Amino acid sequence: MNNNRLILVSNGEPYAHEKKNGKIKCIKLAGGLTTGLDPLMQEEKGVWVAWGRGQADFEVVDENSKVIVPDKDGYELKRIKLSKKDIAGFYHGFSNEILWPICHSFIEKANFKREYWDVYERINQRYAEAALEEANADDYIWIHDYHLALVPELIRQKNKKTRLAFFWHIPWPAWESFRTIPWRNILIRQILASDFIAFHTQSYVKNFLNCAQKIGAKIDRKKNTIKFNGHQTKVTAIPLGVDYQSFAVKSKDMDQKVKKIKELYSAEKLIFGVDRLDYTKGILERLQAVDHLFEKHPEYIKKVTLVQRVSPSRTGVEEYQDMREEINRTIGDINGRYQRDGWTPIKYFHQFMEQDDLLPYYNAADVALITPLIDGMNLVAKEYVAASNNGMLILSEFAGAAEAMKDALQVNPYDVEGVTETIHQALEMPEWEKTERMHRLKEKVRKYDLNWWRDLFLKEWKGVYEQKIIHK
Repeated sequence: MNNNRLILVSNGEPYAHEKKNGKIKCIKLAGGLTTGLDPLMQEEKGVWVAWGRGQADFEVVDENSKVIVPDKDGYELKRIKLSKKDIAGFYHGFSNEILWPICHSFIEKANFKREYWDVYERINQRYAEAALEEANADDYIWIHDYHLALVPELIRQKNKKTRLAFFWHIPWPAWESFRTIPWRNILIRQILASDFIAFHTQSYVKNFLNCAQKIGAKIDRKKNTIKFNGHQTKVTAIPLGVDYQSFAVKSKDMDQKVKKIKELYSAEKLIFGVDRLDYTKGILERLQAVDHLFEKHPEYIKKVTLVQRVSPSRTGVEEYQDMREEINRTIGDINGRYQRDGWTPIKYFHQFMEQDDLLPYYNAADVALITPLIDGMNLVAKEYVAASNNGMLILSEFAGAAEAMKDALQVNPYDVEGVTETIHQALEMPEWEKTERMHRLKEKVRKYDLNWWRDLFLKEWKGVYEQKIIHK
């Protein structure tokens, strides 16, 4: 960033401090954002502003709520402390009971409580103030995701020269969905204080342009620019990638781990699904398709097993508890009808898995079944492609990743019959076709990886100011 500092603002922090055996340790947290931006921050020596939720997070910070991570040669992490009431209204409330369902087009699940909005405003103000405490007039401030939609305008009000960018990680819906939010105009207006905004796909860009137009903004669709209240914002699509090498490189004992997994499930072929517990992931619809597979193709009984792993999510929310119980009942019913001695059709695990533990499953899976009802991107699909050498990817056409992954077998997750037949197609696909499809998928995932996403975002963002100089 030359002589200007980079200040990164996100809901989740890259590192947490936890107590273990009486000592406080700095733990790197999993996630694409941390993997992609932590090396950049270590190089730039900027400031990362985030919600501190580690057990010992606030025992190690200074008087300005900052700590150097991951060690003395790292960068500053500025933590925001949230109370249980703050978390309930800001995170569980407005972010995940209003914005999450609306942006995923599940309008019926939205809970438009006024008090959620009040807390969301207040916490966004705290994030903005924390960033402003660190920023000089012309520093770069990069804001991430739907939790912080109000931050750009709150910063702009205090500092007109600051360079502001926003990356929106989930889908941006059509106006027909977004308009249901009572505070829709404020949300769009405050995001538009950014100089540069990026989404995963062109369809999300189109939806955002349409929404901005609905509140009176002037749109240039050729240049993808928005003029509103005397300010111009550039909007583009830059799909997030994965750290390709970390998934593609095989450990010395990988073959042995794969062999053990194959033996463990006593099946000729494995289908693998891995998701966070959420109604957007299409887990129940997927189970219906697998049920139908054994009904329509009984030759797969004792030969094919679905290994479904689900990471716990929002465990205190009743709807998610109900969803988990329904998944358990559905799997119990399917296994009860098809199970045979020494073989189970569906093996289900409700637990978080580290990347090192996931890799052998990616390598062992003959088919990855990734069928969200809607997803901003879905990095699991890209992780599987990076790791697998001879598998086949079945991907929902409603995942953001589907826009570029045309060589996957794409499905409509609501079409149970169609998903069933696509699983059958994947299981019976000739080796030469699988190899060709996977080769093309790998080339795209490798080329458009996490580093490509980060570098292109920064290049396009800086280009916004170069264009303004030319126009002057």
